[in-house]
Amino acid sequence: MSRRDVDIVVCGGGVAGAACASLLSEAGHTVALIEARRPDWQPPADDFDLRVVAVSPGSARILSAAGGWLLHDPRRRAEYRRMQVSAGRGEVSFSAQEHGLDQLGWIAEVPALQRAQWQAIERRGQIRVLAPVRVERIDPRRHSVRLDLDNGETLESTLVVAADGARSPLRQMAGIAIDEWHYNQAALVTHVRTERQNEGTAWQLFTKHGPLALLPLADGRSSIVWSQSTERVDKLLSLDDQDFLDELNAHQDSPFGPALSCTARRSFPLVRRQAKSLVSGRLVLLGDAARNVHPLAGQGLNLGLADAAALAEVLEGWNADRDPDAALTRYQRWRLGSGSLIAGGIHAINELGHGPLHLGTGLLGAGFSLASRLWPARESFVKRACGLDSDSPRLARS
Repeated sequence: MSRRDVDIVVCGGGVAGAACASLLSEAGHTVALIEARRPDWQPPADDFDLRVVAVSPGSARILSAAGGWLLHDPRRRAEYRRMQVSAGRGEVSFSAQEHGLDQLGWIAEVPALQRAQWQAIERRGQIRVLAPVRVERIDPRRHSVRLDLDNGETLESTLVVAADGARSPLRQMAGIAIDEWHYNQAALVTHVRTERQNEGTAWQLFTKHGPLALLPLADGRSSIVWSQSTERVDKLLSLDDQDFLDELNAHQDSPFGPALSCTARRSFPLVRRQAKSLVSGRLVLLGDAARNVHPLAGQGLNLGLADAAALAEVLEGWNADRDPDAALTRYQRWRLGSGSLIAGGIHAINELGHGPLHLGTGLLGAGFSLASRLWPARESFVKRACGLDSDSPRLARS
């Protein structure tokens, strides 16, 4: 056996991949973490990164078990206790208190979450970290997988976890096919200061151009995500700040009042991807390597963290001398089904919101109004959105 042989190799050190490595290591497995770029992000003193994400209560529990949540600076995240979604003439709202929760979630910077998780890994010192390193070749063997690395080394393990992003090189090397849907849309992101501070509400409106969300930041501003056609987003990016704010305010009537200023604006293309299988031999897909979803429901990172916790759960009691096939079959059935259900629902809502003659937004509004009067539907939605339903991993519910 090579001195570099380990039980499990996790390829990809984003938030979900790094958390997965920590959970598997804490379970007693020997783990190596491979990352193409060692994180070097430093928190800006006077602003927040544009790359923010919703973290559900269930995901916060998973990150706590992995060590990263406790090291994440609470001054750089904002909890939201209320959520309001509107379309056409209908709306539905939720409050944490009415569902027996302290909060519905947090808005946090992705680089800050990754930095905290890497700090947890470094403090524990139990995981072999190889970064910056890339995998050049996968060599599946009968009872193991051998990885050829671009630094000239080889690494052999019983199991390989591909958490290497939406365009996952390992997924491609393994020949796992994907279903791909190009929306011909992009998400415009920026931070705005509004007339009144956002003190903990995640607000979303289905405008005639696409869903617009205002999400709370820790300083009272809001981070916006406005998903629209790529052509229109390019036009909005070309405007000066005041013209952009005028256009934004013409389409939003949030409880925070008009937007008064904004930071730099960025955009990213929207593509839905779903791997047709999450397992190939002893290679397992996790997070964005397994699927990409539209950002309108803020579930991307939460799905990846649920993958990490689910994999750790199905591998309980397993050791590297035994065949992992039964555990991987359970993971495949569980996470492929759960992820596809959520991704499909988000996709359907987005497509309906872009229906002709605004009929889609009218139907969504009617659905929201109906849901607001049906307590079982509201309770079920909140539990699933918060990662606390019966299909969530035990770590999220505990």
